[in-house]
Amino acid sequence: MNVRQRTRRLLRGQRGMTLIEIMVVVAILGMMATVITVFAVRQLDQAKVDNCKVQMHEIAKALDLYKVKKGQYPTTEQGLQELVTAGELKALPKDSWQRDFEYIRSTASTYTIKSYGADGAAGGEGFDADLTVE
Repeated sequence: MNVRQRTRRLLRGQRGMTLIEIMVVVAILGMMATVITVFAVRQLDQAKVDNCKVQMHEIAKALDLYKVKKGQYPTTEQGLQELVTAGELKALPKDSWQRDFEYIRSTASTYTIKSYGADGAAGGEGFDADLTVE
């Protein structure tokens, strides 16, 4: 018996996949796609939060340089735009959700920079939580 005959004999009893087997494979692929998508979206949201924190710390550094040169932080009325005017920042940055940062000078030597997170509203939890640098 040669190889060709053995192969034919083995394949005679085999048939294609049944509809149920195909449906199971499609269901498994669908579940895998869902899990991967949810993971990717969470990573993207976390990256936005991390990027926003980095931007806020860069603004804080520019504010510290401004204070060294001028003796105090910009007033709340002057806002962060004063950093651009004074040359400490090239442009006024936006947070990761393309909204302006909130700047409040409490005293001549204290300030708060705030981003309202993904939802753009005060408060919130998770990715919607407010981010603050003081």
